[in-house]
Formats: sequence, C-alpha cells, structure tokens
Amino acid sequence: MRVLLLALSLVLGLGALGCGDGGGGGPDCGGEEGSEVCEVFRLVNEERRAAGLEPYAWNRHLAISAQRHAEDMAENGYFSHTSQDGRSFSQRTLEAGYDASPRGENIAQGYRTAADVMEGWMSSDGHRANILAGGSNEIGIGLRDFHWVQVFGTRAE
Repeated sequence: MRVLLLALSLVLGLGALGCGDGGGGGPDCGGEEGSEVCEVFRLVNEERRAAGLEPYAWNRHLAISAQRHAEDMAENGYFSHTSQDGRSFSQRTLEAGYDASPRGENIAQGYRTAADVMEGWMSSDGHRANILAGGSNEIGIGLRDFHWVQVFGTRAE
C-alpha cells in the first residue's frame, strides 16, 4: 500500500506568491507545458478559474524556494514545513530573493503525477484553502523524487 503524506502551513497576516527560475532551481512555468511542475501550475489555475478567482502568476523566487525545499527534504529524508536547520517556509522564501509577502506552503510526498497530488491537495480543506486563497496572487512549485512543494505569496498590485 502506498503511503501518502500531506502537510499544510497556513500563515495568516502574510501575503505573497511567486514562481519562476532564477538560476537556482525550479523551472520557468509562466504558462508553459511539458513538466509535472508546470502541469501542477496549470491545474492550480484551472481550479482557481473554476472558483471565480484570478489565476496565479508564476514567480521565479517562489519557485526557487519551493524547489530548494523539495530537494532538501528528498536528499535528507524528512518531510516537514520546517527545514532541519529550523527555517520556516517564509524564511526560505525571503532567502530565495522573494521581495513580497509569503502567504503559505503546501507539501506532499509520494504522489506520482501532477493530477494525483492536486487531487490530494484539493481533498484537504487546508491545502485547498491555500490554493484558492483570495489574498494570494503568486505561486512557485518545486518537485524532487515525489516531494512536492507549493509556495504562495502576495504582491501588492
């Protein structure tokens, strides 16, 4: 039996999402197809449109943060919103160069496809709330060895 783990971090009072590639990790999925990460990005925005929300913009710094955390968890054999050195998702996001407000993070482990991980997240109230948050407008996504990370943020318009 496959064991699937989900974790959630909702951070109220913060706000900013971003996604992209700044040379330090994560693909540039600004609407492009072709990878599992980009497919999650597409599916997230499909869910947002169905809920009457604006789609997320891809932010390369949020993607760098997400990719680095996915890699760290996979390489060091742990699964947590808190890095082994004690850093939170918001600290990792700011260290990756994000210059707006980090809002939340979804992580998952063990899902083999973008469709499967999205089904898991959308079936969880907390993860779904992050994906459909009206106060967030940017996202970054990372993936390594079936460790999935979404980081959400808000940039003032």
